[in-house]
Amino acid sequence: MAGNAGLRAIVWAEVDRAEALRAVVSAVGLAVVGAGCATKGRSSSVAAVFGCPVVDDLRSALTEGECDLVVIGSAGDFGTASHPSDAGAVLAARQRGVRVVSLEPLPASALELAGAWSATGAGGLRAVDAARFVPLARTGRSCREASEVLEMFGKPRTLLVEACCRSDEGTLGARLFSAVEVLVWLMGEPESVDAAYASPERGTLIPLPGETLRDAHGDITANFRFADGRAAAVLASDQAARWNRTITMLGPGGRLKVFDDGFEWVGADGERLDSSRQVKRRGETPEKAGAVAPISEAIVRLLDPAIPDEGPVDHAAVLAVCQAVLLSTRTGSAENPGTIRRMMEVS
Repeated sequence: MAGNAGLRAIVWAEVDRAEALRAVVSAVGLAVVGAGCATKGRSSSVAAVFGCPVVDDLRSALTEGECDLVVIGSAGDFGTASHPSDAGAVLAARQRGVRVVSLEPLPASALELAGAWSATGAGGLRAVDAARFVPLARTGRSCREASEVLEMFGKPRTLLVEACCRSDEGTLGARLFSAVEVLVWLMGEPESVDAAYASPERGTLIPLPGETLRDAHGDITANFRFADGRAAAVLASDQAARWNRTITMLGPGGRLKVFDDGFEWVGADGERLDSSRQVKRRGETPEKAGAVAPISEAIVRLLDPAIPDEGPVDHAAVLAVCQAVLLSTRTGSAENPGTIRRMMEVS
């Protein structure tokens, strides 16, 4: 990753996430030239983690900051419907040659997408596509290495996606977004979803997730039904003690599991047909533990001009499904992502 040495980055993250991001920018080889956060009076603490000047305004950093990359580790209220100009700031950054990566979904809801984030700039680039969410399992090393196996395995009839992390590695909203992106990629849009939420807080009055993915914490389980009889389930959490992304597919080809460090394909007869896993010795500590490896790899690929662009996320589909999941956790009933889609078209 030495090829990124000298590339200048501005980091925007809350203090509790700064240390994890310091490991990421170190792994990528970036020079942090500014850092800050949305919490008043705490930007200096964030900058101290990186040993760099203080940045107090993310919007100014995007439109005027002297850097090659802006890393948004904590979005705060950035990109909300009450700040429509934020989408334009991201678009302005990209069009002056500054890449923008975010560990949080931008925008954080389907209705926000239907507003300012759908605006386009020069060359037809949409604001929503100017900021890239990382890391995506679809573009990660394991899914790329398993691409031929995925094709041979065929269309799964049942899918289970686990996307978990610690709170300093991301939010529940980010993990749900990444898990649903896998679901839409492999299965298409579901007909309905029935979801449940478990809060990390104890008590009789437990706050439920809001209407957006922003600042969500806890665990969500969701069961999805498809019109043709297929099924899927998702477990997402930012309270899971350790980073984990696992994709399990069942189908005529047997069982295919994709992990962060490889994959395993077991045929319908129970015989292992193919596998690739990193060998770990007992007691060995990985050089880039937890979320550092997948996030840093994703950023490196985005910055490498020799790697073809893998394309943006289908935000409309993913956010419609995520919105239906959040709604189901509050209503206690199955919800239809198609209803959210129609609301987006009307907005």
